[in-house]
Amino acid sequence: MSSYICIDSSVLIKLLVNEEGSEEASALMEKVIGQRMAVVLPDFAWAEVGTVLRKKAARKLITREQAEIAWEAFYSFGVLTFINDVAVMRAAWRIAEKEKLSTLYDAAYLAVAEIISRQDEEECQFWTADERLANSVNKKYIRLLKDFK
Repeated sequence: MSSYICIDSSVLIKLLVNEEGSEEASALMEKVIGQRMAVVLPDFAWAEVGTVLRKKAARKLITREQAEIAWEAFYSFGVLTFINDVAVMRAAWRIAEKEKLSTLYDAAYLAVAEIISRQDEEECQFWTADERLANSVNKKYIRLLKDFK
């Protein structure tokens, strides 16, 4: 098993806010920490997570205080590595074209997983709670959070 894992914002939010799938997200993170894995993310992931937390607070799904606590928990995880590389940008564009994805956000997570897999010479799994994404992309390394055991 690789020492790296890529987890998208849909899973990270479930770690930070109690909602459907939070138990699976917590179990996945326990595995990550227990196996001393590094979570690799595209460099913009912090902004994506923060934006979702702020939107949840604005919609009164969580309080501002809960959003603040979740935000502090996110940047305190200690296992996160943000990847900022032109190779991610190029791979994300290629993946979006090939898989017919309308945004580069999802493609960037997939690109990080692919690049780390090549560098590590072991599969870097990409975990998402986004069933639409998981079902629309033909990548063997994609894992759906609801299937986590």
